Amino acid sequence: MRGHRLVSAIRDFFARSGEGARALPAATIPSVPLPSPAPTSWRTHRCLVGPYERFRLHYPRDWEAIPSESGDPVHIRLAGADLALTVSANPEPVQGPQGILAAVESLAEAHGLKLDRKTVTLDRWGDDSWAGSWAWREREADETVRLWRLLVLGNEQGKVFALVSGDADAVQQHQTVVAGMLASLVLPPADLLAPEFFPLALCELLNDRRSRTEQTWHIGKEGHLCSGDLVVRVGNLYRAYLERKNLDEIAAEVDMHQRGDVSKLWAGCSWDQVRDNVRVVLRREDTLHDLDVVRIPLSGGLVACPVLDSSDRMTFIPRSEIERWGVDARAILTRAVAALDADASVGLMELIDEQTGHLQGFCIAAGDGYDSGRLLCPGLRARLEEALGGPLLVAMPAAHSVVVLRDGHRQRRSLAAVAAKDYRRRPRPLSDTLWLWTETGLVPVQT
Repeated sequence: MRGHRLVSAIRDFFARSGEGARALPAATIPSVPLPSPAPTSWRTHRCLVGPYERFRLHYPRDWEAIPSESGDPVHIRLAGADLALTVSANPEPVQGPQGILAAVESLAEAHGLKLDRKTVTLDRWGDDSWAGSWAWREREADETVRLWRLLVLGNEQGKVFALVSGDADAVQQHQTVVAGMLASLVLPPADLLAPEFFPLALCELLNDRRSRTEQTWHIGKEGHLCSGDLVVRVGNLYRAYLERKNLDEIAAEVDMHQRGDVSKLWAGCSWDQVRDNVRVVLRREDTLHDLDVVRIPLSGGLVACPVLDSSDRMTFIPRSEIERWGVDARAILTRAVAALDADASVGLMELIDEQTGHLQGFCIAAGDGYDSGRLLCPGLRARLEEALGGPLLVAMPAAHSVVVLRDGHRQRRSLAAVAAKDYRRRPRPLSDTLWLWTETGLVPVQT
């Protein structure tokens, strides 16, 4: 699927490959380059998914990197020349050279080409990955020739497509530099779990370690690890795993806390004892129908859920607890919102308009699990509205996918597509529509 998106992105970016173009076999298929470090003067582009580096690429300073809104794919082009390199990652694992061949074939088919697998050059990439190289050319209606070169890298944690496209003369003239950029591609180690595979691997290991008297671990609807009434947030555990690179150590810590009755960490505490640990997240009402936890209804089928925060997990609050505390649910929500709004270090990723070069919005990326809850913070809303100079438009397709732009017709069109797409493929989905972020709160955009 990502192969189709990669080709589509290239066609949109260059607007070169017209209907009259004829695809022809390449005269020669470049060999797989030998992985090698780039010159120290080159720039570096890192494709990150949270703290996980999907790939790293180096390029000369007279080339320009243009990442997409999500950061993947990235287009790297040479100013004044019809030549560019587009790189995109895919989390689907590659099982040896046959997996590389299948990836090359899928992209070729997406481009309308029939692949002879014998023409693909295969080789190892480093100690734990495989690579495949292929090429073709297109003769345009005006008889000019356009060259395409594809390099696919992959291991058990995913694959990376690198596609060179340009005028034949430009490709030949700069082939040494292009080869250096391709050779500089760095993948994460094959034995370092990608974020897509970490929760299940940890869950399986925890179940292997548990005793017969303990409840089994499973991955809940919200993507957290669950065992009985214990809910463990995966995000902070994954960061610790990337630092230590040892899944057994992470499982041992979780297992130790579980045996130490961490599920009862807050049991018996008074409101005064827990009030500083209250935070809030947004969830869909229909994902909580079987949980008797505190929730405050919002518009569009969403609810605000106060939770108790510790260093590595969030705990939803049973209704029975607030009855014991003698505190109203909305008072708890007010306290939770104030705690998030007081955090001035919230992570904001700037989104730059590729056409104008101006700031067009932000992606809320705090990395603590409370991105959605920050949409209830009036102080943050005021700061973003001042920075963008106008009313705010929000897409929140998932709990960890929150984008805020200045409202406008063009922004609504582009953001609506993001909301619809990410809602279907992201964990913990929230809404496939757009919202206005006003002084009175979140208001669904009427279509």
